[in-house]
Amino acid sequence: MEIALQGIGVSPGIAMGPAVTFGLHSLEIPEYEITDTDAELKRFEQAVEAVRQDLRRLKERMAREAGERNAAIFDAHLMVLEDVVLREDLEQRLVSEQYNVEYILNDLIERQGKIMESVEDPTFRERMQDILDVGKRVLGKLLHTELESLEHLDHPSIIVAQDLSPSDTAKIDLANAKGIITDMSGPTSHTAILARAFAIPTVVGLKTACTYVHPGDTIILDGVKGDVVIRPTQDTIDKYLAAQRDEERRRQALLCIEETSAPARTTDGHEIDLLANVELPVEVTPDLASKCGGVGLYRTEYLFLDRTSLPTEEEQYQAYSKAAETLGDRPVILRTLDLGGDKFASHLQLAEELNPQLGWRAIRFCLERPDIFKAQLRAMLRASVRGNVSIMFPLISGVDELLRVKAVVKEVCADLERRSVPFRRNIQMGSMIEVPSAVAVADHLAQECDFFSIGTNDLIQYSLAVDRVNEKIAHLYEPAHPAILRMIKHTVKAAKRAGIPCGICGEMAGDPVFTEVLMGLGLSSLSMSSIAIPEVRAEVENTSLEDARKLADSVMEMHSVKEIRQFMQEHHEAQRTIETCLERYAAQSSSTENVGME
Repeated sequence: MEIALQGIGVSPGIAMGPAVTFGLHSLEIPEYEITDTDAELKRFEQAVEAVRQDLRRLKERMAREAGERNAAIFDAHLMVLEDVVLREDLEQRLVSEQYNVEYILNDLIERQGKIMESVEDPTFRERMQDILDVGKRVLGKLLHTELESLEHLDHPSIIVAQDLSPSDTAKIDLANAKGIITDMSGPTSHTAILARAFAIPTVVGLKTACTYVHPGDTIILDGVKGDVVIRPTQDTIDKYLAAQRDEERRRQALLCIEETSAPARTTDGHEIDLLANVELPVEVTPDLASKCGGVGLYRTEYLFLDRTSLPTEEEQYQAYSKAAETLGDRPVILRTLDLGGDKFASHLQLAEELNPQLGWRAIRFCLERPDIFKAQLRAMLRASVRGNVSIMFPLISGVDELLRVKAVVKEVCADLERRSVPFRRNIQMGSMIEVPSAVAVADHLAQECDFFSIGTNDLIQYSLAVDRVNEKIAHLYEPAHPAILRMIKHTVKAAKRAGIPCGICGEMAGDPVFTEVLMGLGLSSLSMSSIAIPEVRAEVENTSLEDARKLADSVMEMHSVKEIRQFMQEHHEAQRTIETCLERYAAQSSSTENVGME
């Protein structure tokens, strides 16, 4: 019987083929008492060194096949191997409990897994998966067991798994892996990142695929829409074969768009800034600089994670300076630390909170830890002379909070001035608008900062009272909600009255279905994952600002999510954006060739 499932498309393309099922190898962990702690520690060190060599080989292979940027994923794994806290915990328990190292290491890994389950941020949960992956690899070495691998597939296949670790994905037989589907993972997981790097169509978050799939079953997947069909009928196969042909045309158009470095302009000549969201310093490359208008959101907290101590001011300065120098005169908006809530660093020992999303996080944390905040501000201000740097503050809830922040910045500037340290004195400072109270007083906030950036991820969560990682209510997390669109419009109006720009940096900015509406609401920039830029650019270049405004006016008259979502989806499909872009680029190419012949 044909079974259709819906997941999250994370790597574009339509794939079809027989299933190869892949499961995490279940390790039998022995438990026995020991008398020689030093011998157990030596065994552990030897296993760690073996894994270190494996990871270096994987990194080298990744660099060859997918570029240095994607190979840097394994730097986090190598850092886990150097985790001093883990080693100290392991040694302490070996001495006090006198049990074998495999048993204690496995217990530590399981505890990390439980911590991961309690963290709400999907991005950070997936980063913590690195720890579990490395730990399992060390256990495999200690037990002299080769873990299951996808390195050699017998024939072209669709890989079906509960989940894939980064090292599982990195070893995939690229010649025969035609597609990937997993029950777990999300759009920011390493599985998703590597699948995109290898151009393997992938759907994640299916939840029940492993229940229905048997080895050899025919699988069809759509890595854009997130559709998966198990054991399809011939009619379904024919439909998807036609869709594959359309997808190839779409891919050609996006490749043409991706090669374009000119600013994105509407058909009536208005320029829209398309910026990139950056999580890791390794993402800021000359290649990125050529494909976007700058960095609209540099998430600095990832400099503080996956390590055993705070980054120094100098480390931060070097990272921010590199980004500024790489982007040249293009903007780099550095967001100050957004730790706490669902992202935490073990070395800071943040107290557990009953409701961390509403707790001691982001700017609230920074204002109570001026030592950390001032060091980061000094690094940012010093880096401001290396390029077009701005500073943005997260989770601002009102004017009082913003004034406290500005007072701290003033103190840091005075300190740098006193020590004759160069910095940009007129550096732009902005507020993120991601709390309903900030929307309500946006007119007052606009008088105290140089720009706004709407963070829709948190704004939607806080405004609709929806925990977006709670499976029971995640469907209520809806950017097309009339309240969210009204908040965006209200914020843009307040910014315009104050004469400051207002952009957007949440996931909504990277969804092409929303592009025209966001333009019509008056946003000056859209900041998104770099992989989303070509398709959003196509939307911008396929419409006029006048039409976008009319569309936004129509949407703002609608009352329900269902009505808005259906209207926007139908309008998006009717525009035939990708097909129009392909035709335009083909015409431009033909015109260039004719000029050359003349």
